Amino acid sequence: MVTKKQHYYPRTLLKHFANNDNKLYVYNHKANKEQYVHYENICYQNYTYEEIDTKGQRKTDNILEEKLSHYEGKISKVVSKILDTEIDKISISDEEIKIVWTYLFLQEIRTNSGRVRIITNFENNFSKPRKSPIELNEIENHKEKIQKFNKIFKEKNNLEDLLKYFKKPNSMHFHIAIGDGFITSDNPVISTFGPQNKPNGFQIIFPISPNFCLEFQNDDINSSNNLLVQMTLDKIQYVNKATINTANYYIISTNKFDITQQSYIYNRFNNKNWEMPYPHSNN
Repeated sequence: MVTKKQHYYPRTLLKHFANNDNKLYVYNHKANKEQYVHYENICYQNYTYEEIDTKGQRKTDNILEEKLSHYEGKISKVVSKILDTEIDKISISDEEIKIVWTYLFLQEIRTNSGRVRIITNFENNFSKPRKSPIELNEIENHKEKIQKFNKIFKEKNNLEDLLKYFKKPNSMHFHIAIGDGFITSDNPVISTFGPQNKPNGFQIIFPISPNFCLEFQNDDINSSNNLLVQMTLDKIQYVNKATINTANYYIISTNKFDITQQSYIYNRFNNKNWEMPYPHSNN
């Protein structure tokens, strides 16, 4: 059976932000409005991982979709284990940390902006690192790079080999961060720099529910040697702003957006005079 509706943010992960009626609040960037929708009806495109040949004909074989599903299954088990376990009993193995690291990289490159970004990096030999997130118009103007990604990574073991290459360095430390009010987006993996007094700091953050984030921090800004860390209110606001900054199509929340979030969303997408602040942008 051929899968037509292909999610670039898996439903098995999105569902953890949904309410009891399976719906969540979103800001729809293209429509420029807030909506309350079923989690299965966002973060997907029909046939998004299928190849279009030189004659403009779509070659629907689900090869790349099935490769991605393999990794989705692994990360979904880890996330469900964390969310279904009492906080003081949560544990995670080294193998599960590897699964998380691999999937965060995969999630980063499987979205539209991620596919455009990694193909651009390959074309430039990774010599021109970006200083700010990819914007929606860049995606619209470089759809051929999305197709190039699909063609390359459905072939042989190209995807598997790429994921094996990007191993977690020993300098990156894993935490499960606890907080209240995390939001997410169609680009749910956030990569940010350290504060100005720690310019070499780097962290990767992945909200998995309104109350939990998975994060990797390098030596310069590693906050703790503990597995579980309590995130401060300031850090939660920072993470949510970073989430809004990296979104292209949807910003996603279990609860209605508060006035501060609505104001930031307005500035991010509708205020032409607004500039994204450091460290969200490194201009």
